[in-house]
Amino acid sequence: MGYNSVQGVTVMDLGIIKQKAAPVLRRYGISKAAVFGSFARGEQNAGSDIDILIQYSSEAKKSLFTRIKLKNELEDVLQKNVDVVTEKALSPLLRQAVLKEKRDIL
Repeated sequence: MGYNSVQGVTVMDLGIIKQKAAPVLRRYGISKAAVFGSFARGEQNAGSDIDILIQYSSEAKKSLFTRIKLKNELEDVLQKNVDVVTEKALSPLLRQAVLKEKRDIL
């Protein structure tokens, strides 16, 4: 696990995402997290963002401000654009595909 070369461009794999993101996710009271999208499918490229599905612990702060701070911190440690979404916020049209392809990181 580590970095892989895709068409001459180095991209990180799930192991590196997990290693870098898990401490941040825990600090924000996230009890479960998974990557979905191109990184979960192994189809990422240098311009791909990282899509992260999260589940808050019962005692976690769940404000929009906190979610923005979490997103910004994840982008800082991963050096990639990050989208953070809860299962409840998933579009019903996408839910099945996301839940099928997700790869746990926490």
